[in-house]
Amino acid sequence: MEKPKTFLGWAGLVFLLTVVAVIIMVAASIAFVVVVGVAIVGAVISLVLLLATRKSD
Repeated sequence: MEKPKTFLGWAGLVFLLTVVAVIIMVAASIAFVVVVGVAIVGAVISLVLLLATRKSD
């Protein structure tokens, strides 16, 4: 990839990198929400199982 020669070329390159960074941040935040959701579901399931085994004793 050759370097841009004009200011407009540099501005376009910076804009493109900014768009890529925003896309990566959105994807990371979605992944974080999914991981937190799975962790909460796992905690609820383990709590229910723990309470169920306590009742049977």
